[in-house]
Amino acid sequence: MPKILLVVSASLGGDAVIGPRKDYRVLAEALGATVLDYTAVHRSAALRRLARFTGMPVAQAWLAFRRRHEFDAIFTDGEHVGIPLAGLLKLARARVAHVTIGHRITASKKRIFFRWLKVQTHISRIALHARAQYDLGIRELGILPDKLALVPYQVDSDFWCPQSIREERLICSAGLEFRDYPTLISAVDGLDVQLVIGAASHWSKRRNSVQHVSQPANVTVDAFDYEALRRQYARSAVVVVPLDDTDFQAGVTTILEAMAMAKPVIVTHNHGQTDVVEDRRSITRGTSPRQRPQSLLRTLAENAGVELEPSGFYVPPSDPQALRRAIVYLLDHPAERRRLGEAGRRAVEQLATVDQYAHRLLQLVEEACEELTSESGASRRGLLGLAPASAK
Repeated sequence: MPKILLVVSASLGGDAVIGPRKDYRVLAEALGATVLDYTAVHRSAALRRLARFTGMPVAQAWLAFRRRHEFDAIFTDGEHVGIPLAGLLKLARARVAHVTIGHRITASKKRIFFRWLKVQTHISRIALHARAQYDLGIRELGILPDKLALVPYQVDSDFWCPQSIREERLICSAGLEFRDYPTLISAVDGLDVQLVIGAASHWSKRRNSVQHVSQPANVTVDAFDYEALRRQYARSAVVVVPLDDTDFQAGVTTILEAMAMAKPVIVTHNHGQTDVVEDRRSITRGTSPRQRPQSLLRTLAENAGVELEPSGFYVPPSDPQALRRAIVYLLDHPAERRRLGEAGRRAVEQLATVDQYAHRLLQLVEEACEELTSESGASRRGLLGLAPASAK
């Protein structure tokens, strides 16, 4: 087992609350890793000053760089840490396996590091959760396909699970990252249904798009802890994830939580969010109909011999009428709601649990370590050894 340093963008002592298992804790256990969290920076006056000047990710990257000789591999939990670490490794011409998660590598402020500074030469793997990010990384950032791996996102299916709570004529939505709540509020205005929006996030710094929007009487906006949000999901007939049109998998946490709770999901079909929900239709109708690529979850299911069934609906961006029609249809068809919700729960249990996620990332780290010491450097990347269909 290689010696691994796991860089985590959190303080491990700060999550002792009732809620889902944190992916970084499950990953740390699977990797048998030494964890470098925020407290490692806080212990040093010099690093605290560096963090104030450059930001916490750079301070963590510097500390990981300083400790590189102690480990066979370094795993960073996002490109916000992975990019500065790769830059330091490149400057020092250091050889160490380095795997990072790429949440949104195409953000404008990150492009220069890949397109011009070529920091990817010192990243063994970038684990991506969205097919769009894979395609754009190759086409627009010039990253070689063998640097990229598609890894489905995760959910704690033990915490987020069906509850013995009576379902109501209620719609639930949650999160902040690129949420289009004005479209959702417009879609339910005048409908005989209650909408509860949990406009909060444990990590997103995005603006709250529900602010300064006139709210009908059937709309409630609040913030929930994990237990309260689970109760809201359980009470709801449908979970809706309305999104702005962006190029990465915004909303995936809420989508997977809802699926794990056996709730049907309605989600905006933007360019980045096509990889989790299974819609029986292959085209999202709207003013500009969109053909959806085969989802990452379906690709994984086919190679695992798992039958993937429809779990929800996609609707076009910024289209309250299309969203309204989908909501009304599901409210009026309880058997369909149940069928879609149960299919979503099965998909999560078979393909997207937090333990499966940690195991897939462990495979990437082990692969990176093997290649670093291999004379051939033979690649086995893609979707854990399978080239994504969209890359052909």
